[in-house]
Amino acid sequence: MIYPNVISTTELKNRRKLLERERRIRRLTSLFRFGAILGFVTTTFWYTTLPHWVIRDSKQIEIEGNELMTVEEIRGLIPLRYPQSILKLSPQKLARDIKRKMPVEDVVVIKEFQPPRLKIRLKEKPPVAVAFSPKISPKTQQITFEKTGYLDADGVFVDKKFYQNLEKHKEKIPQLKIIGWPQTYLPYWQEIYYMVEQSSVKINTIDWRNPANMVLLTEIGTVYIGPYTSKFPEQLMVLEKMKTITGKIPREKIVYIDLMAPEIPSIKEKKEEEKSFNKYAGS
Repeated sequence: MIYPNVISTTELKNRRKLLERERRIRRLTSLFRFGAILGFVTTTFWYTTLPHWVIRDSKQIEIEGNELMTVEEIRGLIPLRYPQSILKLSPQKLARDIKRKMPVEDVVVIKEFQPPRLKIRLKEKPPVAVAFSPKISPKTQQITFEKTGYLDADGVFVDKKFYQNLEKHKEKIPQLKIIGWPQTYLPYWQEIYYMVEQSSVKINTIDWRNPANMVLLTEIGTVYIGPYTSKFPEQLMVLEKMKTITGKIPREKIVYIDLMAPEIPSIKEKKEEEKSFNKYAGS
């Protein structure tokens, strides 16, 4: 009688051999995977520590696109610690760090291996105004104005240590000056600069030493604005309407133009009482 579920001795031996072979294959596969991972880690470590793929100092950094800042100045501000492995370096992170430390609009960092170096292409932010702060001489007690830095159009203050090449590009030196303390004007600079830039009356200097009275030095004379308020656009419009006033009153006779109340502008003349020119406030 034949029992179909009974396994012969030969078949059992074959199955044992098959299972043993499968176990050997699994062990070999595990060893292969471990070896591959170990090899990858070892190779990566070896490559990253290769002396030929390391930035040892800032001289291995090539700068492109700079005009106002010197190469030495830029290299000195690049936030890297030397020696620096090229493979470990993230170009995107370095570009972000450079934008935080320098007055630049755009930065591209490129890694090169033969020879090992970094190539940094940047686009500088041009300054739009020169910033001055009042300084009192301890000996004479006279007030002088010391250049402290620059402002860009976005209201970012740039220390005077930047733009060392600016003297070589005099056409790019800003004509507009701002006098005062950065904490006074920086919160409003972006909107003020836009309006000043759009004005048909040339404004040379913004004197904001006194927060209660912003003073504009313009092509038609000194202008008192008072505290900076939402009336500033209206004050500039009135100033534009008074642009031809020097045809009636010589500029040298104008002490100041008072636009603190733009609806009733007035002019202080030398040797004369203050006169109102309400007609310039109209349309």
